[in-house]
Amino acid sequence: MIYFVKILKILHLMILINIIQMILLALWTIFIVYILAPILNYKGAWWITIHLWAPGIALILGSRIIVKGIEHIHPSKHYIFMANHASYFDIACLFATTKRNLHFIAKDELSRNFFTGYMLRKLQIIFIDRTNSQRSATSLKKAVEHIKHGKNVAIFPEGTRTKTGNLGIFRKGGFKLAVQSQTPIIPVAISKSAIAWPRSNFGFRPTTVTVTFGPEISVEHVSEDDTKILVDQVYSFISKSL
Repeated sequence: MIYFVKILKILHLMILINIIQMILLALWTIFIVYILAPILNYKGAWWITIHLWAPGIALILGSRIIVKGIEHIHPSKHYIFMANHASYFDIACLFATTKRNLHFIAKDELSRNFFTGYMLRKLQIIFIDRTNSQRSATSLKKAVEHIKHGKNVAIFPEGTRTKTGNLGIFRKGGFKLAVQSQTPIIPVAISKSAIAWPRSNFGFRPTTVTVTFGPEISVEHVSEDDTKILVDQVYSFISKSL
């Protein structure tokens, strides 16, 4: 009976800690988005996202981010980063490890999200309306222009967070974007982020999340009809690295 009571107390404590973490995550994001961002210019907004918001999220979650393969990223080059996606924490992990202004390809509904919508628009994140093929094509053209001007783009080719945490099926849109813009791809494997920040947005657990960057994948001599070659290369690296 005493053992059962102790277990119950631990569970109650864990739930309380998780509730506090949820509140802190919301307050931290609101502070960055609605207090700091409005008084900063475009460059300032990027700086606080990379150097304040991302490490702050990791601190609240009590998790550590370690990076491998960073030598594959050349300082003077820009890329399309393609990563697996099992948690909201993945976004903070990519900012924290690349230290780059990553223009994510995001679903259109996130532009109206209370917590992040304003900031995403200020950072000129590229929104894709999946319900409208014409608007989606326009957004991809905008992404091509971003890349041609030397900007880095980040894509989750699975399209959304996986429900199981396992690697899902890749969509080809991002790979066509790489071919159209003639921009090399950096595959990224993010391990254990779903433990740190589960899909349910509850049950956070202190974790060491590993972000592994692979060698760049060239898109030279690859046509849009042959994007499966790129898909297989990125999928193979991520699946082996997880």
